[in-house]
Amino acid sequence: MAEYDLNEVLRTLKDHETRLSKLEGTKPTITKEENKTQYNINSTRGKIMFLIEEGFFNSGRSIKDIIFELKTKDYHMKSPDLTLPLRKMIHEGILTRKKTTSENLQSKNWLYKKA
Repeated sequence: MAEYDLNEVLRTLKDHETRLSKLEGTKPTITKEENKTQYNINSTRGKIMFLIEEGFFNSGRSIKDIIFELKTKDYHMKSPDLTLPLRKMIHEGILTRKKTTSENLQSKNWLYKKA
């Protein structure tokens, strides 16, 4: 009996699920873990995911902090460019947002943190 690479088996199963979903007219189910890895690095979401992977969101960050960090990486964005991707990532459970700091002090702005 031949040994199979687990990643190859998982990829094959995912391909089969995608084909079946197309035939049935439904969307394939994507887990949160799979959703985290499916992004274009050149998109705004990809840039935010890159910051998450670097550990930037381990503490609460404001939109101004995010914009400044992206500028240091030569990505020049404005706050309206970030609001929708951040909201979607909150909805998906990738990030959380609060108006309190880690010291339980009130903040005027939302602070985004890795979930």
